Amino acid sequence: MNSTADQVIVCKWNRDLIATLLEHTPEVYVILDDFDVEHMGPDWELLKGAAKVYRVGEFDSLEEVASVAADLALRGVSGDRVVSFTEFSQYGAGYLSTLLGDSADPLRHVAFRDKRLMKQRVAAAGIAVADWVGLPDRSDERDLAAVTGRLEFPVVVKPVAGAGTIGTFTVRSAEELAPRLSALDPIPFFKSRQLIAEEFVVGRELHVDALWDGDEPLFLVVSAYFVNVLSVLEGLKDSKAGTGTPLDGSYVISREDAPDLYQQVLDVHRDVNRALGIDRAVTHLELFEKPDGRLVFSEIATRLGGAYVGSMLTEVLGRDIFQVVGEGLFLGSLRETSGKHRYVGAVHLRPARPGRITSLPSEEEMLAIEGVQQAQRVARVGSVVDFSHPSEWCVFVILGTDTAEEFDALVARVGRELTVEVEPVD
Repeated sequence: MNSTADQVIVCKWNRDLIATLLEHTPEVYVILDDFDVEHMGPDWELLKGAAKVYRVGEFDSLEEVASVAADLALRGVSGDRVVSFTEFSQYGAGYLSTLLGDSADPLRHVAFRDKRLMKQRVAAAGIAVADWVGLPDRSDERDLAAVTGRLEFPVVVKPVAGAGTIGTFTVRSAEELAPRLSALDPIPFFKSRQLIAEEFVVGRELHVDALWDGDEPLFLVVSAYFVNVLSVLEGLKDSKAGTGTPLDGSYVISREDAPDLYQQVLDVHRDVNRALGIDRAVTHLELFEKPDGRLVFSEIATRLGGAYVGSMLTEVLGRDIFQVVGEGLFLGSLRETSGKHRYVGAVHLRPARPGRITSLPSEEEMLAIEGVQQAQRVARVGSVVDFSHPSEWCVFVILGTDTAEEFDALVARVGRELTVEVEPVD
């Protein structure tokens, strides 16, 4: 058997990542869940090159993950290199790593997902964090009193282990809190019903995507949302009245244009990593830049950013993001990465109102616009868009230009010429 340095455990199917890892070592152990097998079309010929392929119903099954861990342990496989890039395999991957002896802190991987534990550990390291209060039982008057007694309104309420702003909403006053919580339905996709209430932070919302080898980033890209995510959420509600949807997406901040911001982000990111025990991982960090320039920690995930972020990073780095990450995680270094364009961003297209989709721009139509680098139709004709949350994806358009002026003009053109049309539904 090869040394443990050559062993990699991959959770979930991703062809480019697995193929890249197999170029460097045969000691790749792949765990697929039922969704992978039934919907993602694994390349079984490629997987013949893996040391072992396991299948579980879902990564949240303690019994199934423990069974995989037992077999891996019998094979002498360590848990110091477990790769998981999807939200719904994060807990299972962390549990697997802990069972295989990677961490002396059994809650370490939980702090990568549970926003309460995450914020507590980050704040204890002296990093600015939005004030927060846990809501383990939204019907408990004592939990409600803790929120109204500590936080100033408005506050943001979200699932403790949520993602993509699903189930996230703003409460404007203390009087509004109990009625909003009592009317809340179970949140799709998330098993836990526990919530967290946070201070509403005013400022520009940034996302930082990086790949780490110890204390050094192999790449680090700072981006800003066109409109803060919660503002998109509120704008969707306004759009039901016919006022139109807000511009959705984000743009990469050029390092040449903002070297001081990059240094400030790097310093904060290193402190966050140390507080949470992140040392060899890909990360998606959310920060707020307040009007006075101070950075406030929001949350972090040990995975790539979702939606269009991976495609945007591919343009920035000039190579497929999963190939870059696979190489970096295994070797601890990267070949030179450099995209073609200085200004890169992504626009998410959605209809102007809720309804059933009747038409979408074709990929050919989108790619015909000069400056559009990639285009992806996520929704289909016939899909219903109900504006229940801002992560209701329809169409992604990835942009790249040489000047800021060209980029701004391209964003405006894409929003004007490429539309998603709907018809009313009951």
